[in-house]
Amino acid sequence: MLGFSKIQWNTLHLTWVAFFLTFVAWFNMAPFNTTIMRTLGLSSAEINILMVCNVVLTIPARIVIGFWVDKHGPQKVFSGLLIFSALVCFAFALSQDFKTLLVTRLLMGIVGGGFVVGIKMIAEWFPPEKMGTAQGIYAGWGNFGSAFAAFSLPLIAFLLPEESGWRVATGLSGLSCLIWAGVYYRFCPDAPGKGQDFLVDLHGVIEVTSRRDLILQILLLLPIYGALSLFIWKLSGHPFGLISNSLALVLILGMVLLFFLNGLRCWKVNIPRLQHPVPEEEKYLFSQIAILSMVYSLTFGSELAVVSMFPQFMETTFSLSVGLAGMLGASYAFMNLVARPGGGWISDRFGRRRTLFIMVLGGMVSHWLMGEIDSSWQLSSAITLAVVGSIFLKAGNGACFAVIPQISKPLTGKLAGLAGAYGSVGAVIFLTLFSFMTPQMFFKVIAGYAFLVFLALFFLKPFPTRRGGR
Repeated sequence: MLGFSKIQWNTLHLTWVAFFLTFVAWFNMAPFNTTIMRTLGLSSAEINILMVCNVVLTIPARIVIGFWVDKHGPQKVFSGLLIFSALVCFAFALSQDFKTLLVTRLLMGIVGGGFVVGIKMIAEWFPPEKMGTAQGIYAGWGNFGSAFAAFSLPLIAFLLPEESGWRVATGLSGLSCLIWAGVYYRFCPDAPGKGQDFLVDLHGVIEVTSRRDLILQILLLLPIYGALSLFIWKLSGHPFGLISNSLALVLILGMVLLFFLNGLRCWKVNIPRLQHPVPEEEKYLFSQIAILSMVYSLTFGSELAVVSMFPQFMETTFSLSVGLAGMLGASYAFMNLVARPGGGWISDRFGRRRTLFIMVLGGMVSHWLMGEIDSSWQLSSAITLAVVGSIFLKAGNGACFAVIPQISKPLTGKLAGLAGAYGSVGAVIFLTLFSFMTPQMFFKVIAGYAFLVFLALFFLKPFPTRRGGR
C-alpha cells in the first residue's frame, strides 16, 4: 500500500507516534480549563493568559530545534524532547498556584517544536514523489494527539475526584512521553549519510541565494519578534499586570535588540557568500517559504488557537458537561487523522499550488459561517460545520508541508522550523485577539486572515513533481 518500504513504514509509524504524544502533552490543559478555574480559583483572564503561554515559546523553539535537528539528527533531538515533555507534564500536574501553572505552560510551548523534527526525519527517508503523502500521514496522525487529549483525558479524570483527576490525567501523558523516548531512540535511527548533507553554520542563519531574498529573510523575522513582544505586552497589564511596565519595556526593547542582532547575523553570514556566483543546484526562492509561512500561520495557527478554546466554547454555549464538551470539542482536531494526510496525498497527485488555493478558500468560508454559531443552533449543526472547517485547514497543513521539503531539501529543518514558528505566531496573535472579543468574532477574524492568505497564494510559484503536478 502506497509503495512504502518496510523501513519507511517503521520510521513513519515510530515518528508520528512520537509527534502524537508530544501533542497530547502540549494540549493536556485545554480539556480542563474550567476544571482548573474551579479547583485552583483562577479567573477566565488567567486561563486566557495560560492558553497564550502554551504556544508562545513554540515560536523560538521551532526555529532553534530546526537548527538542532539539521546538526544533530532527528533521532537524538526527538528522544530528548520527549524526555523534556515528560518532565514538564509532571511539574504541571503538581502545580498548586497560577505562577507555577504559567511557568509550566510556557515550558510546554517548547514541546510544540517537535513537529519540525519529524519533518526532517520523513524528508530523509522518503523520495519527493511520496513526500506529500508521508508528511501528511506523519503530521495528520501526530496532530490527532490534540483531539485524543481532548476526549480521552477527561474520561481518565472522570474516574477520580475533580481536584485530583486532571492531575493524574496530565501526569499520565508525561509518562507516555517518557516511555516512548526510550522506544524512539532504540528503534528509529537517522537515515545513513543524510544528516550531514548540509553543515549548519555557527549562528544558525538560513542561507539565501540573492540579496533580495536576504532582505526578505530579515523582514520575515519581524512578526516572530512582534508576537513575542505582544505576549510581553499582554503580561504587563492587559488584562492584568503580571510584570511591571518598566520590566515589560525592558523586555520589549530586548526583543527589538534581538531582532536587529538576528538581522545583522543574517547579513554577515550571507553577504560574503553572495559575493560569488551561487551554483544553480543551490538556488531557491525565499519568497516561497515566506508565502508558505503565511499559509501555515493560518492553517496551523488557527488550529492551535481553536483547539485551545473550543471545548470551553462548547461547554458555555450549549451548557454541556466538561467531559461531553471535551469529547465534542475534539471534533475540530479529530479530522487530522484523514484530512492532513489527505491534503498531502491530493497535493502529490493533483498539484500543490492548486490544492492550497482550494483548502484556504474552503477554510475561509467555513470559519466565517462558524462565526454565526450561538446557543440557538442545533448542536449537531455546529459540530458538522466545525468538522468541515477543520478538514479544509488541516488538509491545507498537509499540502503546505508537502511543499516545504521541495524548496531546498538540504535546508528542510531550517525552513520547516521557520514555517513552524509562523504557526505559533498565528496562534499567539489569534489567542491574544480572542481575549478581547467574542468567540463568534474570533472565528470571523480567522476567516478574514484566510482571505489575505488566499491573495498571497497568487504569488506562489508552481512546484513540479514527477507526475507533473503544480
